[in-house]
Amino acid sequence: MLQRFKYLIIFALVYFFSPNGLSSLPNLTLNFLLKETLKLTATQLAYFSAITILGWAIKPLWGLISDLLPIFGSKRKSYLVLTSLLAAFCWFGLSLTQNYSVWLLLMILTISSFAYAFQDVVTDALMIEIGKKEKKLTEFQSIQWLAVSIAQIITGFAGGLAAENLRAQTTFGIAIFFPLIIALIVLILLRKTEEEPVLRFKEFKENFKSAVLTKEFLLVNLFLFLWRFSPSIGAPMFYYQVDVLKFSKIFLGTLSSLSAIGSALGAISFNYLTKYIKFKKLLFWSVLLGGVFTFWSLIYLTDFIKNNLYLAKILAIIDSLIFSTLGMIFFLTMLTFAAQKTDPKLAGSVFAFVTSVMNVGLMASEALGGWLFAKIGLAPLIIVSGITSLAILIFIPFLKVED
Repeated sequence: MLQRFKYLIIFALVYFFSPNGLSSLPNLTLNFLLKETLKLTATQLAYFSAITILGWAIKPLWGLISDLLPIFGSKRKSYLVLTSLLAAFCWFGLSLTQNYSVWLLLMILTISSFAYAFQDVVTDALMIEIGKKEKKLTEFQSIQWLAVSIAQIITGFAGGLAAENLRAQTTFGIAIFFPLIIALIVLILLRKTEEEPVLRFKEFKENFKSAVLTKEFLLVNLFLFLWRFSPSIGAPMFYYQVDVLKFSKIFLGTLSSLSAIGSALGAISFNYLTKYIKFKKLLFWSVLLGGVFTFWSLIYLTDFIKNNLYLAKILAIIDSLIFSTLGMIFFLTMLTFAAQKTDPKLAGSVFAFVTSVMNVGLMASEALGGWLFAKIGLAPLIIVSGITSLAILIFIPFLKVED
């Protein structure tokens, strides 16, 4: 019981201070810096976002290094500490910069994505190794993303205040402390003896081939790639909210906090739902409702909403709570499905392979969304995004899913 509680603390706190959690504090500041100071268009911002998640797209490399090349006698703990220090160094560099350029931000944020993605790979590897051994995989996934949601409740509103009132350098300086806290937590709570033994390269290669080169596994990855590949409306919608709907920085931050409250409810609900609903049904509803909800964004483009901006804010508040609750359930469904398909002995490499497929889909989604927005505009982009989201329903009958 004490051991399980310790693991819950480690997984929760690492995710709490991760780039999905408190380390996302500078995101709104960064978006306005790119939009208002560096004058990027919505399409350019979409391309910028796609490039800066490169580290998450090459996660198998981090998994391979972690699984095969232990340092200081550890294949998990040491990498968690070192990647946290690298992330802190990136924020430190940005906090000292006086004149930002697109290329400087692109370079440093891409390097930080390498650090954070590596950190994520190692944390997830531990979660799968221990979660499958203790039969607590769903519980660990839920607690990780509940911690993320709680952190986002804080960073949503705080990020809006920071974007409104603080210099970018100050906000980046605050972010230095979050990865440093992760390093401290790991040093104190995690012991090297709790890690899985390191495989020799020949044994690793044989296990990796047998785990990955199967029809079922490749179909799963195609499904997950297409789920994330739907053209993103994120960057164009951000510009539309600021320029047309006149959402302020503080209001956008408040929406992020409300979304995080919904996500926290979703993480709690997911742990409950998996006890009573077959997992394949959760997959089906995740895809179906995700596609349907995409079309809902069209309501913000109507003349009635554009002429009644107070109503746009009320709708955005309701959307943030409802859709984020369901969105977290959908996301955890997909993530747990990916974890089910991972051999604990290869937790770093195989789970990284699966999630990187999703992240490549996300990169392509950001870039394609930006390109299509420039060609066809926002309303057709939303329609295309909704249709492509629904199209992957055809895969679900062919997926082997464990309950």
